[in-house]
Order: sequence, then C-alpha cells, then structure tokens
Amino acid sequence: MYRTWLQFLALLGGFAVPGVLRVGGMEVFMSNEVEAVNGTEVRLKCTFKSKHPVSHSSVTVSWNFRPLGQGDEESVFYYQETAYPPTEGRFKGHAVWSGDILRQDASISLQDVPFTFNGTYTCQVRNLPDVHGINGEVTLRVVHKVSVSEIGMLAVAIGAAIAIVLVVLGIFVVCKYRKLNRHDNTDLELQGRELQERELNARILEEKELNARILEERELNARILEERELNARILEERELNARVVEEKELNARVLEESELNARVLEESELNARVLEESELNARVLEESELNAREKKEWKDPTVC
Repeated sequence: MYRTWLQFLALLGGFAVPGVLRVGGMEVFMSNEVEAVNGTEVRLKCTFKSKHPVSHSSVTVSWNFRPLGQGDEESVFYYQETAYPPTEGRFKGHAVWSGDILRQDASISLQDVPFTFNGTYTCQVRNLPDVHGINGEVTLRVVHKVSVSEIGMLAVAIGAAIAIVLVVLGIFVVCKYRKLNRHDNTDLELQGRELQERELNARILEEKELNARILEERELNARILEERELNARILEERELNARVVEEKELNARVLEESELNARVLEESELNARVLEESELNARVLEESELNAREKKEWKDPTVC
C-alpha cells in the first residue's frame, strides 16, 4: 500500500512539472518476506533494472534497517565502487557483500543472525543519472526452526493425493486380479498380470529416472550459480589487488622523485657554496695583488 502511494505521487509530480527533464526511474526487485533460523546465514536478495548503462563507478547501494517495534532506522551496508561494511552497531561483523553490480545484483548476506535482526530492510539503488525510483523492502523473520512454507504444504498435499490415488489404484488392481483368479485361473491371465506389472514397473522406473534427471539438473544449476558467484568475487578481489599494486607503484615513483629532487637541491646548494668560495678567493687574490703593488710603490718612490 505504501509503495502504491509513492508511485502515485511520483506520477503526479511528472505531470505537474512538465518543464523538468524526465529521468528514467530505478526498478528494484525484492521478496516480501524472508525467514532464517537463529545463528545461520541468510541472503537478502536485491536486484535492480536501469535504463542507463551500469558500471561500478555509477552505481551506489544503501541498505538500511528498521526494527519491527519502535526504534530508529540504522545503516546496514553501503557500496560505491567497493563494499563498505559497517564498522559499528549491531551489524558489525555480520553484513557482507554478496552481489554483482554488473549483473544488476545488489544483494547482501547476514551471517550468524540473532533475533535482534528481526525487522524491515530497505535496499536503495541509484545509477547516475537514474536517481529516482522506489526503494525495495523485505521483512526478515528470525525463528528457532524453519516453518513449513506454502510451497512445501502444496507439495505435501500433491504427494498425499498421488499416494491416495496409487493406493486406490493398487486396491482396484488387486480386487480385479482376485476377481479374475476366482473366474479363471489360467496361464493366459497370469501372463496378462505379469505384463501389467511390467508396464507399471516400467512407468515407475521412467518416473524415477525423470525425477533423478530433474534433481541432477537442479544440482548442476546450483553449482553453476555458485561458480559464477565465486568467479565474480575472485574478479573483484583481483581488481582490488591491481588497484593496490598501482597505488604502491605510484607511491614508489613519488618517493623516488622526492629523493631525486632532494639530491638536486643538495647539489645546487653545494654548487652555490663552491661559487661563493671561488668569488671569495678571487677577492682575496685581488687584495693580495693590490697590497703587493702598494708595498712595491712604497719601497721604490720612482715607480708611478
């Protein structure tokens, strides 16, 4: 209801101010509710869609938390070119980055969740120039045990219905077999029963093989997804290491240039001192020659 009102107000604002440049709004997709067992890890999935190109430098992600009861909203996680986990508060050491910006995934994971993490989590994504849009919200419920979901209940109901059908079918087949045995217990009827049993077994075997294939495909897809996430994390770590190496090389160059400038300055000061001493020696030499001339003139008055 709250999100609907925000969308309505945004639409009214677009019609009321026709002179303003329209910027495509961000679309954020999240589940309504997530359940986690106390002390385990849970992934809060948040995906987004933007009309503009997505890059690490253009996207910012802000995760905030609002308790179920009364309480102030607090920051959970922040991402801009790199992840900035919280350094204080209840989420310190719990919130980690598990998304991929280039795949339009701004998800985070909460490790070792306690009951104090119960509340509403807001995912705000901005991709310049897309700075407008509705934030995504998900409610986290931390429980002692995982409750049975609607899908699980539906699966149980379908399984029970199939079991009942199989039991009824089995009873029908048994009754039919007994009736046939009462009328005519011949070799032909026995062969017919064996053929039906073989066909039934063949169908059961095909269903088992099909279920096994489906299970293998699901496990394969899960492994592929895990490998993709691992590769994305490895790529991020490599990029981070490359940046660190570049910064170290730049610092080394700056240090070398500073040392070179210091040496040049020392040589300049040394040359200045040598020049001053040369000028001083020249003055002393001139004074010595002048004194020698004066002494010579004093001894020999005829010398003009």
